Amino acid sequence: MKNPILSVIMPVYNGEKYLQEAINSVLSQSFTDFELIAIDDGSSDGSKKILNSQSDPRIQVLSNGTNKGISFTRNKGLQMANGEFLAWMDCDDLIAPDRFEKQLAFFNTHPQVGICGTWLTRFGKKKSDVSKSPTDHEVIKAMLLFKPAIWNATAMYRLNWIREAKLAFDPRLAVAEDFDFYWEACRKFPVANLPESLYYYRDSDSSIMKSFDGAEERSFAIHRIIYEKSLRELGIVPTEDQLRIHRSIGSTHLFESYASYKEAFNWLLYLKEKNESKKIYHPDAFSEILGDIFFFLSKKSSQVGLPVFFHYLKEIRKNYPADLYQTIKLLVRCLIRYNRF
Repeated sequence: MKNPILSVIMPVYNGEKYLQEAINSVLSQSFTDFELIAIDDGSSDGSKKILNSQSDPRIQVLSNGTNKGISFTRNKGLQMANGEFLAWMDCDDLIAPDRFEKQLAFFNTHPQVGICGTWLTRFGKKKSDVSKSPTDHEVIKAMLLFKPAIWNATAMYRLNWIREAKLAFDPRLAVAEDFDFYWEACRKFPVANLPESLYYYRDSDSSIMKSFDGAEERSFAIHRIIYEKSLRELGIVPTEDQLRIHRSIGSTHLFESYASYKEAFNWLLYLKEKNESKKIYHPDAFSEILGDIFFFLSKKSSQVGLPVFFHYLKEIRKNYPADLYQTIKLLVRCLIRYNRF
């Protein structure tokens, strides 16, 4: 029996509430030559019963026995997949019916690309909104200095390229394992994102990231592993304070004083200077991302008021491409001293 073109890997952990919806979303794809490998990671709810009740011959159910964590489960998926391509799917989400078809078509016309993600639509507790990410390889690489740039659940891989590059998810990382994975991957081959939302991410309390809300020290301990190697590549041996500044810039942390805002801005200038020397990132792509991050930083500092806006206005003209809509948005936030992310 010949192998399928695509392997779809679905990690499952206590996902009974939406699991059947997620499975149905995969089975309803316009592209049909795939296997769906569902890996139960020690669920204690009814997930295993739902998985074992499936009758579609394309579905294969595996079990870790006990809870081994998301990195272990993803690596097991990478090992067990039989397809030429691999796609991820979370056990409580939905996908557009032509997701696989469109990503495979992209690979066909872009033979140099090894990983292809998409934009995603968040739905659930709040109103639906599209989360966009960069589409160009160099811009994705530059953004990964600060925060994730490929939504893992949307990603599709050329599986042999992943194996030849010996890429795997770091078992030390309880979260951000995908952040680290794509940081490594974009140093092996070009990556890209389709500028279209083909994935529907359910905003629920069961997500792994939700369990880290309010646990900044735990999250910082994990992210510093990624940030340290990023900064060392730029020739920086970061201090504890520098790592915390870098983390605060890339996270949802709000800045409460003008001094801390300026300190973070000066760190961005320092990174720009180091990249001019080391040439790790393409200068145009890095300038674009620094401009985006500077706006992100200023937005998170709007509760400080108009001093933030005037500083932003002065520096954006000197250093980065200006965006009129963003500038007006920041002005309004600073005028009312908006104190939410």
